[in-house]
Amino acid sequence: MKLAKKLTAIALGGALVFGATACGSSTSSGSDGSADGNVTLDWSFWSQGDEGNATWKDLAAQVTTKYPNIKINLTTAPFADYFTKLQSQLASGTAPCIVSMQSLRLPAFAKALTPIDGELATAAGFTADEWESGALKALQTDSKQYALPYGLSTMVMYYNKDAFKAAGVAEPKDGWTTDDFVAAAQKITKATGKPAFGQTFSDLHMSAQLLAYNGARPVSADGKLQMTDPTFKDAFTWYSSLATSEKISSVPASSSDVPWGEQQFVAGNVAMAVDGSWNLKSNVTDAAGFKVGVVMLPQGSNGGGTFSANSGFGISSTCKNKTAAAKAIGVLTDAASQSASAKAGNQPARTASIPAFIEALKTDVDPKNPGYSAQVATVTKDSSASAVPFISTSNWDMVTKLMAQQFQQAYTGKTSPADALNNVQQSGAK
Repeated sequence: MKLAKKLTAIALGGALVFGATACGSSTSSGSDGSADGNVTLDWSFWSQGDEGNATWKDLAAQVTTKYPNIKINLTTAPFADYFTKLQSQLASGTAPCIVSMQSLRLPAFAKALTPIDGELATAAGFTADEWESGALKALQTDSKQYALPYGLSTMVMYYNKDAFKAAGVAEPKDGWTTDDFVAAAQKITKATGKPAFGQTFSDLHMSAQLLAYNGARPVSADGKLQMTDPTFKDAFTWYSSLATSEKISSVPASSSDVPWGEQQFVAGNVAMAVDGSWNLKSNVTDAAGFKVGVVMLPQGSNGGGTFSANSGFGISSTCKNKTAAAKAIGVLTDAASQSASAKAGNQPARTASIPAFIEALKTDVDPKNPGYSAQVATVTKDSSASAVPFISTSNWDMVTKLMAQQFQQAYTGKTSPADALNNVQQSGAK
């Protein structure tokens, strides 16, 4: 997925109204289409860019190769439009059988999906021990698996190797602390005359750094917003101070600049930014005019690791051909498919496919960015081991909009961190 599409963290919000009619597939005969007739399954996905879209079309064809009676009709939409379109399809009863789902938005859509368990899990060939556990957990609600992941995304720190070298600062290594991070940012800011860190209010990016600072989480384990929790307040106050008192971070210009930190990093305006492992292969390294390094998030004394979030494929509740859809998803997420997806830039969710991801980096990135694949091999292993699935609320799109509005004010000193958190909590709690 291209950078501009993958960095978009907020989809348009709104209440979900689910249709009662079944759509999204057709059969020539039989209730399932898997034995008695042919079936065409509609599959929706957000655009992955030219390379990614071609990869997924090829994998859709592999479904038909394995199951000649099953054909896949893949349609794509820009990421910024995808979930709004899906919401409308669900409301009108025209939802596709195979639904691409992002873990952050699963709570809002789970009622429109069918758990992949029992006979459907068997049809998909799903065996949990073949997967990274964090990747599976991120696509579960109430311990039920609503989608099988095609990748795993953790939040990591990207840094400008050239900027560190020019400022005479040693490159960070896994195991560095928040004190190390602040000290490095202070030196680079002084040497360059501009803030070293790209600040953000993007949900995963900011929250992961707060989690790493003291274990803070914006949402409780049972899905309740907890912006005024003392631990979260302490972490957010520290994070805001990077701009207000430390003056080592570049602040988003407006509440619409959700991917500010990542964009400023690629542009060479800051030396460090938090971003997802989905950009490890090419989106950052291709766009940046400098050598890129990657390291785990710096940890505080009570740091909680990093957040993970990912995407996968589920079955709409109105699908008439659920078994056929499960079989298709089994092909789209098997080891061979994940290895092919890894070569296109997706960190695999299946353990057996991880070597293909690293090999792709050696071929595509290392020639211009020596040693990068070795860094990625280390950071993906370590960050996955410490990853915590990100839990969101059922109205998360609305909450993220409130965060953008209120937190931008806190970063610029126009309101206090405590007031910003109170405002989000009061308006966003259900």
